[in-house]
Amino acid sequence: MQLGSHFIISTFLTLMKNHQHQTKPMNRHAGARVAKIFNGSLYHGTVVSFLGPSAPGKGDDLWRISYDDGDTEDMDQSELATGMKMFVEHEKDKNNIPPPRQKSKSKFKANKAHEAMSLMDGVVLSNHSDKSESNDSVIMPWLGYGTYRLGQKQAYKATLEALEVGYRCIDTAFIYGGETTEIEVGKAIQTAVGTKILSHRDDVFIITKHWRKYHGYEPTKTCLQKSLARLQTDYVDLWLMHWPGPAYNTMSRRKDVLEQEGPWYYTNVSEKEMKSLRAETWRAMEDALKENKARSIGVSNFSIAHLETLKKTATIWPPAVNQVECHPLYPQDELRAYCQKEGIVLQAYASLGGQDGTKAKWVELLGGTMKMPKKLLVADAVDMVAKEVGRTNAQVLLRWCLQRECASTPKTTNKARMEENTKIFDFDLSDAQMKILNELANRAKGDTGRLCWRTDPLRMLDFE
Repeated sequence: MQLGSHFIISTFLTLMKNHQHQTKPMNRHAGARVAKIFNGSLYHGTVVSFLGPSAPGKGDDLWRISYDDGDTEDMDQSELATGMKMFVEHEKDKNNIPPPRQKSKSKFKANKAHEAMSLMDGVVLSNHSDKSESNDSVIMPWLGYGTYRLGQKQAYKATLEALEVGYRCIDTAFIYGGETTEIEVGKAIQTAVGTKILSHRDDVFIITKHWRKYHGYEPTKTCLQKSLARLQTDYVDLWLMHWPGPAYNTMSRRKDVLEQEGPWYYTNVSEKEMKSLRAETWRAMEDALKENKARSIGVSNFSIAHLETLKKTATIWPPAVNQVECHPLYPQDELRAYCQKEGIVLQAYASLGGQDGTKAKWVELLGGTMKMPKKLLVADAVDMVAKEVGRTNAQVLLRWCLQRECASTPKTTNKARMEENTKIFDFDLSDAQMKILNELANRAKGDTGRLCWRTDPLRMLDFE
């Protein structure tokens, strides 16, 4: 077996289920270190036990390997010897870099937002892993499909239907669905490949996000490995730092205590420590880029202050994307201008108004009653523009994003609406119509147009 090939993976759990194998106590070579190259990435593991009886197609000796990323694999004697040899070779040469991932030529087309004509058109992202001419640009579709707040039962079906409709960018996150959504997205993509909706994994642009509980260098690496395993892929196209702030040590956060002690009272690190911890998270993300586990890296929910702080310690700059809440009630004009200046693509979530706004908030911003509040999707200004251009309200809001050079990832579980949301490339909003929508921001004084993360004490991101 040559360096650069990969071993046949058959996990220990699958063996136990399908072949009723019994684990025997650790035997010869127990504790020996092994290594393998899988799709261009180097993995180290340890022999933890000898298994029996042998699996079909294997030799008499079968060894259980536990890898550093938490995955398991079973090797026969020959594979074990190769893995041990490979480990020794790589230990001798610490500068040995795994071969780059072999990928097919990008099927996406780079276009300016106003030139985009289909779901295959996208924006070129910063690609720092390989600047050679042979490496294709990383192109992210302008319009993707979002998976926030999809239940475990919905996520598989909705993602598969989105792929059937033609979406080729799927946005998910480690924490979505109580850490279940990535798994269902991975299953849907595998089904799409198996049923020829996709010809290959490379046909879809996968975005996922690191979760704040894993801030720090080593925890961040662990977070990515878990995401990759759930998504059933050896790389993601875009990996984002989901939140610039800390995790909390409890979800039972008392409002009176927060008012008295401040918003950092329940956090697991101090405000002062957060800067350096976030820098370590980014350093791990930079390494993931170099290791071909992410084709591009970026951030989410970062303010200008967060970006400026990160810039001081980053060795890879700029982040490819900053995914933030963005809609006419919260247009993020200053942040958008900063990102354009720095070469960061702004990607909008909650572009149709999101799901976090309370009835009281909607009444405050747009009127209506507590029984029937006016939400952004049915705001008078949006209604008026939609009638003028003969489009749906959702199409108007998504077109507003596109004409501001912002990518977006709307979510719906209704297949007809999924298709409806894709029809934003064959019409334009006039300057006058854009102005009508822009003036909605006047209804939201200060930051009152901020609708998302409403239960987080640090939701306004007013920290460095």
